[in-house]
Amino acid sequence: MRRYQLAQRLRSKSLSSTPPSIQSEDFSPSLANLASSIVYRSPLPSASGLPIFILDSAAFPDANDVEYSTLLPYVLARLPGEDELIGGQGYEVVFFAGGEGDGATTVKKEQPGSIWFMQAYNVLSRATRKRLQKLYIVHERRWVRILVEMFSTIVSPKFRKKIVHASTLTGLALHIPSEDLLIPPSAYLQDRQKITEIYVPYASGRRAFGAQEPFPISPNGEQRLPRVLRETSSFLLLKVNVTDEGIFRVSAHKRLLDVLREAYDRGQKFILWKEGSCSLPLQEPAASQYDSQEIAHKEGYGIHLAAGLIKLWYSKLREPLFPPSTYQQLKSIAGDGDAISVESLGHMISSDSIWSTLPAKSRIILTKHLLPLLSLIAQHQEQNKMTPPNLAACIAGSLICGTDPMRDFAITGSVCRFLAAAISCWDSGLRESCGVTADMFSQALQPPAKAEDYEDPLNESQVAPTRKFNKPDSSDSLRHEITLEDNEFDGLDDARPPLPPRRPVGLEPWQPDPLSSGPRPSEPLSSEPLSSEPFVYGPHSSEPLSSKPLPSQTLRSEDSRMPDGRGSVDDNAVKRKPAPPLAIPPRYSTTGVDGNRESLDGARDLPSYSTTDDMRSA
Repeated sequence: MRRYQLAQRLRSKSLSSTPPSIQSEDFSPSLANLASSIVYRSPLPSASGLPIFILDSAAFPDANDVEYSTLLPYVLARLPGEDELIGGQGYEVVFFAGGEGDGATTVKKEQPGSIWFMQAYNVLSRATRKRLQKLYIVHERRWVRILVEMFSTIVSPKFRKKIVHASTLTGLALHIPSEDLLIPPSAYLQDRQKITEIYVPYASGRRAFGAQEPFPISPNGEQRLPRVLRETSSFLLLKVNVTDEGIFRVSAHKRLLDVLREAYDRGQKFILWKEGSCSLPLQEPAASQYDSQEIAHKEGYGIHLAAGLIKLWYSKLREPLFPPSTYQQLKSIAGDGDAISVESLGHMISSDSIWSTLPAKSRIILTKHLLPLLSLIAQHQEQNKMTPPNLAACIAGSLICGTDPMRDFAITGSVCRFLAAAISCWDSGLRESCGVTADMFSQALQPPAKAEDYEDPLNESQVAPTRKFNKPDSSDSLRHEITLEDNEFDGLDDARPPLPPRRPVGLEPWQPDPLSSGPRPSEPLSSEPLSSEPFVYGPHSSEPLSSKPLPSQTLRSEDSRMPDGRGSVDDNAVKRKPAPPLAIPPRYSTTGVDGNRESLDGARDLPSYSTTDDMRSA
């Protein structure tokens, strides 16, 4: 009864749940944009077909700057409406409760009180509250735990059954396919404070960075650009972004670079590239109708992160673009500082050249991605201040990674001059001499026509079966498989150990096998002692310990038999005489013993605890 009265009291003081219309003068675009970063819909539904909404606590504004009562209607308007829920369809919410993290520059925000959260819950319609199927809470904090207890105890006791707690993104991946979510950058940074790497079953691996094949091969046998180069290059070449000053020169956020590298290797389907109002549409075929403009730019990745990720991809190649075997030819072409002709560049870069020392993969990467991209960026050098020498100087360090750092440093100048000349001459005859058409690069940046070509394949040794969720027999467990490496057996017949030999029929278990080479039964032990000479260890021995023969040197293997006469344990083993108990050493020195005391009898008494004359007089 008391719970019902409290709920009625909260409803009587409830807040407004309907925001003003867009045509109204009371409509606030700033609050609408702020609400879009707090709650947004993930592009793909859950495994059961329910829509998933992302709730990001890092986007909560400071309570001293924004009136939460005015912001609440804009936030609630982004949840599913009555028309969607009355038909019986539910929804799920993933709540990233970690916030922005505890960094050196993080400003602590003032949160609204718990009473406001309970009022906000009661503002929701009955269908919105009842159709919530699951609430996944990730990176839970103390204030979130307090709110959960209050909601479960006071507002709705059934609310607790819908909550799933996950301390990290790796734990979230055990419940839902987290690679299908549009995860905000703040959640990745918060997760980095707990674990160094996110592991997703049947998804984590090496797809983009350091892959065996830099350019994946489509089912039709043609090479294509990897997804990371396709998306980052397309985002950089947008009209607004390509004129930004300092492309490839301004350093990117180190932690976010590691987050993006891991996301592309993991196969994260949705990575939002957005700088201000300029965004790259999501290229996932299943989310082609998704409007990324509804998400605030804080939830996306900017220009300098895209340029830094391209440099990181080149630095992670298994074989550097300019290996040490090309240093001599680079010095002969660009070492003297003279102008480099288009013919010399073509002999070095063209895939048909027989004089080039560049590997075939390096020439393909140069002609299909690096030189076309840098040439298009250099065309806007008046706005972005990135001339061909500047671009070459910024990216040359990622193309050289030999075994001798001093030698790599010495060749850097030649590589910079060679790249600067190739960028300048790309549209002046070098492209034609390499057999590349003008529209080939723009076509390579287009999303693949087939859905199976969208994601880069895993290495063959990392291929795993498809994960399944919501199964009654495996809801709380994972199924793993063992894959054979190249140096292991493909069959089991060759790897089986040999069987032991069969025993002849009719032998008792204690009888030895006549065909076996094991121990034989022998006569029982003799009753005569092994040695009648005493053997003394320790400081009371009359001879040095090293001068006495060890008892194991006087025994023979045939004298050591089992007590029951069944035979020796090992005919070739050396048996040792058991050592006598050690004598107790004296506790104090005996050099100051009084002369009137009787002599000690070692066989009758223990060593005396004598004292000195000074101690007796005391």
